[in-house]
Amino acid sequence: MNWRGLGVAVGVGCVLAGLAVVVSPSLAVEVTPSLLTLVGVVAGLAGAAAVYERATTDEQRTEPPTPERPLSVPTPGTELDRQLDALGSRGRRFGIGERRSIRDRLDELAVAVLVRDGESEATARERLAAGTWTDDPHAAAFFAEAHASDVPLEERLRAAFSGEPSPRRRARHAIDALARIADREHEQ
Repeated sequence: MNWRGLGVAVGVGCVLAGLAVVVSPSLAVEVTPSLLTLVGVVAGLAGAAAVYERATTDEQRTEPPTPERPLSVPTPGTELDRQLDALGSRGRRFGIGERRSIRDRLDELAVAVLVRDGESEATARERLAAGTWTDDPHAAAFFAEAHASDVPLEERLRAAFSGEPSPRRRARHAIDALARIADREHEQ
């Protein structure tokens, strides 16, 4: 029997003796100083045994696993926003690559949206080139440069004083117009 077993046996014996005294008070013995000393010595030995066992045991703590952190993923549209910001922000000589990239991406997207709206691919491309796919003249001008003059004079003056470069404004309007068409498709 090890120290732990001895301690458990002494503890269980004390509990049973206490319960027996509660049930039958005549079993109680007179408490004398020597009995109190004996109980104190036994309790002290039990405590010392517990401390000794704790100190000599190779108990290793289990480390909880590191909580899994969520993956950092880019926000959809961040790259497009960056490209839109680059359009015309550094003068006419810069932003050509961004303009071409945005135009290619939006061209594919526009054809896909119009095809989903019921157009054939050829008809969608014709409407984009003719600028008839939307009522927004800025959005239409993004795909059909010839229709840039269809923007009313008041709108052109307002745009000229807004400080927003034309390519960015047209791209933003085209994106909004395509989103409206796509939303209309979802609502039906």
